[in-house]
Amino acid sequence: MIDQRHLRDAKHALGRKLRELRTARGLVQKDIAQLVFSTRSTVANVEAGRQVVDRVFWQQCDTILTAGGGLLNAYDAYRRLEKQYQSQRSETALRARWGAAAEAALDRPPASNLLSVHPRSRPAEPAGGDLASMIAPAIGATVQSARADHTIPAPGGRHFPGASVEVEIYPATDDGRIVATIPRTDAGRRWRYPLQRRIVVGQAVTSTSDGLFGLDSRHASQRLVDAGDDVRLLIPRAYQLDAIAAAVLWAVANLDQSLLLDDARLDTTRTAAAEYSRLTRSAVSADIGDDLDTVSRMWLGSAFCADHISRQWDRLTETPTFWTREQTGEEASTWLLFRHKLHYLKATATRSATGSQRATRMFCVPRSAVETSTESERILLLLAVALMESFGIDTAVTDEPEYGTLPGLVLTPQRAIVATWLRADGVWHVDVTDQHAVITEYRDAAAHVQAHSVIAGDTTGTRMQALADYLNLDWTRLRHRCAEFGDHGLAGIAEPRSRLLCLDGVDRACRFVGSLP
Repeated sequence: MIDQRHLRDAKHALGRKLRELRTARGLVQKDIAQLVFSTRSTVANVEAGRQVVDRVFWQQCDTILTAGGGLLNAYDAYRRLEKQYQSQRSETALRARWGAAAEAALDRPPASNLLSVHPRSRPAEPAGGDLASMIAPAIGATVQSARADHTIPAPGGRHFPGASVEVEIYPATDDGRIVATIPRTDAGRRWRYPLQRRIVVGQAVTSTSDGLFGLDSRHASQRLVDAGDDVRLLIPRAYQLDAIAAAVLWAVANLDQSLLLDDARLDTTRTAAAEYSRLTRSAVSADIGDDLDTVSRMWLGSAFCADHISRQWDRLTETPTFWTREQTGEEASTWLLFRHKLHYLKATATRSATGSQRATRMFCVPRSAVETSTESERILLLLAVALMESFGIDTAVTDEPEYGTLPGLVLTPQRAIVATWLRADGVWHVDVTDQHAVITEYRDAAAHVQAHSVIAGDTTGTRMQALADYLNLDWTRLRHRCAEFGDHGLAGIAEPRSRLLCLDGVDRACRFVGSLP
């Protein structure tokens, strides 16, 4: 097992290596900072083992100090160690919270898609394309009278630890409505208060196809109606278990689990982080949230960066351009589900709308990120972009991977507010700069992306359709399903338990996509 001491020692060794190479070449920390477009305090923090920063920094230092790959290799070795530590920590947290349910999820074979189903009584089936096609083969036969119980492991990702969802499947009729028939003995179970997230599913079999329609157990318990010996459950047709439902369930299950587990610790850690709010520049290592899950550190960094931008906003004199670092649906789901990010987006959109020029938010989504994402993840990314557009913010997307190293930015011709928490080497890195060379670099990048956006268009509708094409999504089907989810809301199938999450963002994005011509 890797513990904090191993990680701390490796971080200090990495910093010492940089300091030794720098002093051997007669350079001071300010020299390095200027050469890599950083700050002296960042270099000092790195050398002292308080901060690691990103790979681009180490690549530049390796070249400047002619280290022959030594610095870069040492950095990569540290990252591998850190990833192994986080994986072990996530597994420990899962087992502590979910017990046997976690064992089933953690001991499964690696999943190639967002959600795969493992019946308790039989081996796992190969993953399919969406949630419905994954559940159906696992059942093996049509449900006739009794329920079929399954566990859906929602795999982890780069940030998500992995979670699991309990599923109960019952026979249902489709006469224009979806009505599931549930034995009275099952209806008496305490669906409203399960420790584990649970979905009640009706399987409606027709002459042409099978349909699977789900409800969150809390909502199901409120809809049960007595009908003689059995109990009937009306499930909105909108809640068919497809790629959109799979996407939201996957994200909510992973985010919910971590934030619930760390709820009290997050309050304590955020209080400790408040002392940095007096500074215009700070870079805080993961040590501040050392006892937090990866998702909780994401939430902490995101909240601090949003507050930092809000504090510095009055210093901006022109409509800004936003640069954001989300490249995958996993990362973009935070816009849709973190409660504070929706509030931040509303506030900044309102402030940006005071002039005649519309604000622009830019993304770097390389083709490799698209090709390695499932359909559900690509849908989450599109919905996050739609959320921006719904607030009157124009969006642009570049597929050129070199722009993925830019920090999170709010940029005007005279000033840049730097706020990076995603794929950062610490919990956050914030700054405010008016250095001409730095501003010029950021402005040139933004101008290039704007001129060569892969979703270029004069209207929101054309940009969103171009994004759907780039992400290999069926735009017509997506609009139709988003309209259905927008009408009903997603709480009925994926209600969050954590106070730090809400579905208002994803509901708004669905309504917006569904309303586009």
